[in-house]
Amino acid sequence: MTEKIFESPGASSMSTYIWQISAILLVAFILGYVLRLLLNSTLKSRIDELEIENQMLTSKMVPEISEADVEELNKKIREQKDEVDRLNTKLSDCFANKIKAENSLSSLQAKYDSLAVPTTTSDTESTDKVKPIEAPSVGVSEDSNHKDDLKKIEGIGPKIEQLLNTGGIHTFDDLTKATVERIRGILIAAGPNYAVHDPSTWAEQATLANTAQWEALDTLQEELKGGKRK
Repeated sequence: MTEKIFESPGASSMSTYIWQISAILLVAFILGYVLRLLLNSTLKSRIDELEIENQMLTSKMVPEISEADVEELNKKIREQKDEVDRLNTKLSDCFANKIKAENSLSSLQAKYDSLAVPTTTSDTESTDKVKPIEAPSVGVSEDSNHKDDLKKIEGIGPKIEQLLNTGGIHTFDDLTKATVERIRGILIAAGPNYAVHDPSTWAEQATLANTAQWEALDTLQEELKGGKRK
């Protein structure tokens, strides 16, 4: 009987080899699958732990704010804004009353200065006129002869310039030193037609005009409309 090519005396058959290799591959596949499951389970547990830690850290860093707290904060902010507006309005009214009082005092001082009251001295027969008592000038700059053209300031026209002069503001330097509240008081005292003007940039413009920085003033005024920034 002819001997098989793949077999030799005492050797296993080819089918036995195939089964052995298949068993080895199957065992390797099962071990790999089990190892992957273990690794996935471990990694998933670690990811869950990290997410929990991250949530705990986030909750500690950023405290939770309820809608009631937000509403309470907004309410306080609105109240503070209303209080600021009320105080600004009161301050402007005070400046307006101050300007009116100063104008009234200036008028009374002018009438007083125009009076000449004659009197007789007890020691001589000559008659002299009593010198009027000098009262402090109100709303007049130290050098009343010097006046700048305040109309070069964006937002100031001839009438407002006259109002500012009456209020003691004659020069660019006077305008830089005057507070916004004082200027607003002058405008309010003149009536609603002038109270609507916004003098917030007049001192800034006057500073450039007072130092003859005309090009810088022109550049600034290009950004303004009626004295206010566009």
